[in-house]
Amino acid sequence: MFHHGIPRYVVRSTGVLTKESNTISAVVNIVNLDKYYPHHITIEVWDWSTYSTPIKLPVLVGENVEASFPHSLDSDNLAVFYADLDDTVDLYEIRISYNDHPNIIANCFGRSLPPYSSQEGNTVYHKQLVRIH
Repeated sequence: MFHHGIPRYVVRSTGVLTKESNTISAVVNIVNLDKYYPHHITIEVWDWSTYSTPIKLPVLVGENVEASFPHSLDSDNLAVFYADLDDTVDLYEIRISYNDHPNIIANCFGRSLPPYSSQEGNTVYHKQLVRIH
């Protein structure tokens, strides 16, 4: 986690997921449980439907506002990011980058049309994310 007292920057991935038929968006709930410090995070969603040369999808926050990264996640705050997955997206991956810290926790899931519900096959919990860098 720390290298000579400095937190290491890590990238974690869901791996490539097959989009469930009812899934319309990929969602990342990320919380900073650190009581004192903000942390910078970056969320990327990649469309792997062509099996090569993935396409980076726009990541949104709030009411359909495109997020800018790195995002400063304040102490004791939750942020909800999402990317629309239209009918052309069959395979996708979520990557989350941040300084490795035990108080940053992210869960990823697919969301259906209203009434919104999590899509079980598209759920990846924090401990299931794979470190890739």
